[in-house]
Amino acid sequence: MSSIKQKHLNVAYANDSDKQKMDIFIPEAEGLFPAVVLIHGGGFKAGDKKMEYFKAKKLVENGYVAVSVNYRLSGEAVFPAAVHDVKAAIRFIKANADKYAINPNKIGTWGVSAGGNLSAMMGTSAGNDFADGIVGNFMNESTRIQACIDWFGPINFATMTLHAKQLRFKKSFDVTIESKYIGADAADPANNSLVQSANPATYIDENDPPFYIQVGDKDPLVPFLQSQEFANELLEVLGKKRVKFDILESAGHGGSHFNREENLNKVIAFLDEHLKT
Repeated sequence: MSSIKQKHLNVAYANDSDKQKMDIFIPEAEGLFPAVVLIHGGGFKAGDKKMEYFKAKKLVENGYVAVSVNYRLSGEAVFPAAVHDVKAAIRFIKANADKYAINPNKIGTWGVSAGGNLSAMMGTSAGNDFADGIVGNFMNESTRIQACIDWFGPINFATMTLHAKQLRFKKSFDVTIESKYIGADAADPANNSLVQSANPATYIDENDPPFYIQVGDKDPLVPFLQSQEFANELLEVLGKKRVKFDILESAGHGGSHFNREENLNKVIAFLDEHLKT
């Protein structure tokens, strides 16, 4: 197992906001490594890149450069700002790949909750002008990635309340958080075009990378049907060999079921298959 050889903290990948920074952890050994961009959760309105440090450690131990990113939150800038920020981070590490011992052709993303939505957006929307944006200084770099992990991300904000009803959520459910993220009422059909532009499924095509989606069947915050429907939409285009979907029994919105060693090793195996071959 590798330990951390170098760490670069608060690296600015753009200059529009103090949030546009990332931490980079490089394994011991020589040569170029595949990289995984870690995207924290927090309802698009909170959270920090430090929340992903335990995943960064696991990645480095298994021969990956770990890149944990911050992005503009909804209180500062609404969608598509966060999408553009993570895209800018991907372009930055590709443009500076040699400096950070990264193989620019072997990059994955791994996002949690709101970060799961953003990770999925990275997977499906490469090459789309609206989604790619113009943040940062390396517009000649592609935002295409080679592997995508989505942990229980909200996907289609327009169907979340319906899914909560179908799963008989005990508490009242609304999309206030998602509405703040897009800057409009996500439950209002009049805003459906905007809602669908924040839906990773909108951008699916045959060039998308392999996906690994995990969700808990007892998630009280994001109905697992969000992940299930997204996985099915991906399967229709990418096929079974490129889409892996797990419903974790008795798991909630994150927690020990996801973070235990056995499950993390499944994620590493997925990454190894697609970023080390």
